[in-house]
Amino acid sequence: MDRVEKALIRAELEQLNAEFAYLIDHDKSEQVADLFTEKGSYGRSSGERSTGRAAIRAAYAVRAQRGTRTARHIFTNLRLAYDGLDRVRGTTLLILFAEDGPPPHRAEPNLVSEYEDIYERGPDDVWRYASRLVTPLFLHPDSKPLVLPLGKTGA
Repeated sequence: MDRVEKALIRAELEQLNAEFAYLIDHDKSEQVADLFTEKGSYGRSSGERSTGRAAIRAAYAVRAQRGTRTARHIFTNLRLAYDGLDRVRGTTLLILFAEDGPPPHRAEPNLVSEYEDIYERGPDDVWRYASRLVTPLFLHPDSKPLVLPLGKTGA
């Protein structure tokens, strides 16, 4: 794989991460599951995991029932390891600002987490998450429990 191919893949994966954040931050989380492969998984290093689009969609549906939430997911420091033209491993950092209710809110981050991702390109030439694993690194002293119920919705 040459530099141009790697650069194109990187740009497509950056766009995937940006779309993930945009959908959640703009009250379109019912579409997040479509960013995963059919058998993709989304989990936390503490063990909770939702596997398959239906389970991921169900987790976001439960979260949405809590009501209005203002959030901004800021992904940065993307690092990639290319396993081939259709499979890439990556890490990225998340800085999260999130509060229940409509804005404005205090400008204090809730947490900093590291995401370990496996990206796969499907036969439709679209990149999706085969796996996302989140590890919290820094928590705000007043952190509230995480609001996305991974692993508690059937799979």
